[in-house]
Amino acid sequence: MQKPTAIVFGSYLPSVINFRKPLLTALQDKGYKVIALAPGNDETTEKILAELDVEFIQVPLGRTGFNPLQDYKTLQFLQRLFQELEPEVVITYTIKPNIYGSWAAKNLKNAKVLAWITGLGYVGMEADTFKRKLVRSVIFRLYKKAFSKLPFIAFQNPDDQQFFKQHSLLRLHTAQTITSGSGVDLKHYPKAAPQVSPIKFLLIARLIGAKGVNEYLAAAKIIKKDYPEVIFQLIGMTDEGNPDSLEENELNELHERSIIEYLGFQSDVRKYLSQCSVFVLPSYYREGTPRTILESLAMGKPIITTDNPGCRETIDGDKNGYLIPVKDADALVKAMISFIDNPALIEQKGEESYRLAVEKYDVHKVNQHLFEFMSL
Repeated sequence: MQKPTAIVFGSYLPSVINFRKPLLTALQDKGYKVIALAPGNDETTEKILAELDVEFIQVPLGRTGFNPLQDYKTLQFLQRLFQELEPEVVITYTIKPNIYGSWAAKNLKNAKVLAWITGLGYVGMEADTFKRKLVRSVIFRLYKKAFSKLPFIAFQNPDDQQFFKQHSLLRLHTAQTITSGSGVDLKHYPKAAPQVSPIKFLLIARLIGAKGVNEYLAAAKIIKKDYPEVIFQLIGMTDEGNPDSLEENELNELHERSIIEYLGFQSDVRKYLSQCSVFVLPSYYREGTPRTILESLAMGKPIITTDNPGCRETIDGDKNGYLIPVKDADALVKAMISFIDNPALIEQKGEESYRLAVEKYDVHKVNQHLFEFMSL
C-alpha cells in the first residue's frame, strides 16, 4: 500500500535540516512519505536528507525580492508538482513558500495545508520609506490571494497573529494556532555548565542593525573600559547589498582592538553557546521566535533580549534573564553589568532557561501540537 505524501517547503535548503529535521522524521513516524522542497543546492543537506529517506525536489525560487515573471514561474512549477504528487499534507514556512506554496495548493482536494509564520521581518516593521511601503503593499495582496482557501495557519507569537488580523490577511475559515516557536532539539543542544570565569557574552545573528548588533557593540565599548577582562563574542555573516548591514572592516577593526571577538559565520554554534556565560539578542527585527534564543535556553544560558515581538516570550518574568527596551544600549549595559557584578545570577537564571526550554520549547512538543491542530 502506497504511503500518503507530506511536503515540507522552505526558502533555504540548509534550514530544512537545521530547523525542520525533527518535523521530517515525526511525519515519517506518522506514516507519511516525506518530500522536502527548497531552492538551491547544498550537497551536505541533500546527503542528510537522502540518509533520512526524505526525497528532495529543487524549486526555482528567488529567496529575496519579488520578480513577477520569476515568481509566476515558481507558482506554475509548484502547481504542476502538486498536481502530480497529490500530497495529503503540505507545511510551508517563511514568506515566499507560505505565499506560493499555499497558492499552489488551493486546488488540492482534501489536502491539509498549513502556513507557518516564522516571523514578519521587515514587512512587520514600520514602513518608513516608499520602497518599504510598496513592498508591504505587494506582500499583503499576495498573502490575501494565497491564503483565500488556506485551511490552517500557525504563528510563533501572538503579536504576529494580531498583525495578520489587523491587516485582514486571513479568511474567517482558516483555523489558527500559536506554537512555541519552531521548538528546539534538547538532545542536539544539550545543557552546558555555567561559565563564570571569564564572563563571556555572545550574540549570534545576521549582522544587520535590526538585530541589535550596533547596540551590542556600543555596550561592549562602554563595559570594556571598566571591565577589560569581560569577553564579547559576535557570530554571523554581514548581508552584502543590505543598507542595514554592518561593515566587515568595522568588525575586524573592533576585533583587532580586542573590543569584540568577531568569529564570522559558524556552521555549528554549539561549542560557542556551551562556552558563553550569557546570550544576548537586542533585536528590533520582527522575529517569529529566534532560534538562537531557543538553542541558548536549551543549553542553560541566561538571556538578555528586547521587549519585541517573538523575543519577549522567551523571558519568564526576569527568572531566566532580562528584557530591555529596543535600541537602548544603556539598558543593555545595565543588564550586562548585573551579571558581571553578581556572577551567581549566571547559574541561577541559566537553570530557569533550561526549565523553560524543557517545559515550553521542546521540539517534540511543538511538533505534536501542530499535528493535533491539523488532526494528523
